[in-house]
Amino acid sequence: MAQRKRSIVIMLVLVLALVVSACSGNSGSSGNTGGSSDGGTAGNNANEPASPPSGEKAKLKFMYWGSAFEKEAMEKMIKAFNESHPGIEVKGEHVPGDYNAKINTLMATGELPDVAYLGEGLALKWAADGKVLDMTEYLDMYPELGNRLEQSYYYYAPGKTIGTNTAAEIITLYYNKDLFDEAGLELPPTGGANAWTWQEFVDAAKKLTKDGSGRTPNDAGFDPKNIVQYGVSFPTWMGGWYPFLLSNGADITNEDGTKYALNSPEAVEVFQALQDLMYKDYVAPTATQQQNMPATNVRLQTKKVAMAIEGQWALLDFASTKMNFGMGVLPKFKEAKTMMLGAPTVIFSSTKYPKEALEFYIYHNNPEQVDLYKKGLWMPLEDKYYTNPEAIDSWIKNDAHPPEYKEAVIDYTLTYAGRSPSYSLKNFAEIDPKISAALDKIWTNKEPADKVLRDMEKDIQPLLQGKYDVE
Repeated sequence: MAQRKRSIVIMLVLVLALVVSACSGNSGSSGNTGGSSDGGTAGNNANEPASPPSGEKAKLKFMYWGSAFEKEAMEKMIKAFNESHPGIEVKGEHVPGDYNAKINTLMATGELPDVAYLGEGLALKWAADGKVLDMTEYLDMYPELGNRLEQSYYYYAPGKTIGTNTAAEIITLYYNKDLFDEAGLELPPTGGANAWTWQEFVDAAKKLTKDGSGRTPNDAGFDPKNIVQYGVSFPTWMGGWYPFLLSNGADITNEDGTKYALNSPEAVEVFQALQDLMYKDYVAPTATQQQNMPATNVRLQTKKVAMAIEGQWALLDFASTKMNFGMGVLPKFKEAKTMMLGAPTVIFSSTKYPKEALEFYIYHNNPEQVDLYKKGLWMPLEDKYYTNPEAIDSWIKNDAHPPEYKEAVIDYTLTYAGRSPSYSLKNFAEIDPKISAALDKIWTNKEPADKVLRDMEKDIQPLLQGKYDVE
């Protein structure tokens, strides 16, 4: 009996030792989800993310959207990453359809990818809920992550970031150089300090607008119903008007995002000026006419339009043509401004391998690994690609980027790019379509700008919930 009691005691001691050992060992195991409600990651300590057991590959899933051209570039990048990182295996999934529907379903079923493109609205909301990795503590650990353009970070709370855009983008000005030569005009300015005033811009657009008889709006007998060449075209979505709000000291809301501000005199001035381009100055096609026009690069190539306000990403299409095109800075109201935009890539806090996910995250938008930068679709994120001559040449010294690109885009971005409201305004996914619907009355000339912007307040004010990056 004594022997049996001793055996039981020994067994209990052994079991207790195993339990203690297992508990202490699990603190850094790959079985941890890699995240907590505050976006923290698992590891041997707070600053050391988990890795898979020795000899095992960390398997990651990367989900993204984009054209067939972008898909090809991503597949090439993923292949190169897997070959250069033997301990990690990334599987890419391109989603050509309704991306938000897909990602929402995966969220509901608990089957989220490790790394993914994500619209700003969902990214910031889910980050605030602890579902997206907080990268704040890794900014100093990974210089490629911490040394990015200040405007490119998405903050879901003061000092808390989910990272940056997948790539940087701004709104810029394209033009057909041959049409400027024909009109005897100087080319648009390439530096923000020399940006055209709004009136200088309108004057140039008038000289570049022609009716079927070759008359301009400055000539007697000009026929606004028979325009064959417009001076400029601009998009009616936010990219076509928000930079000018910034230029005129206006915005959608007040500073903390709680009060509607599009009815300010400065905002009214901007929208009235844009409406006048179509219906008073006759230098821009109406929204309806644009629907029947070809793509922006084709408009300029076929001389239907002389200048176009468009996203930097359109350079990919312009570079594929034989057109003699150039790039310049946007005209200004009070000060030169453009807008930075671009949805983020995120790491979900449910990943088992945050360290490996961070390695892939940094790699997936590295200009040395993805040729979308050299081809004109994307702009880099790290500061060095805007300030270091050798780094700059690595992505713009090619046939896709015109000679004036350095000043007209790179320098312009560094000094004059403000952030899109999608970076910080809560509930923006619901606010934006309401604004767009109301602005249709301006673009179709049904009502003057001041009335439209005044009436809009009743629909937008109830949706305002402040900003993510403001206390």
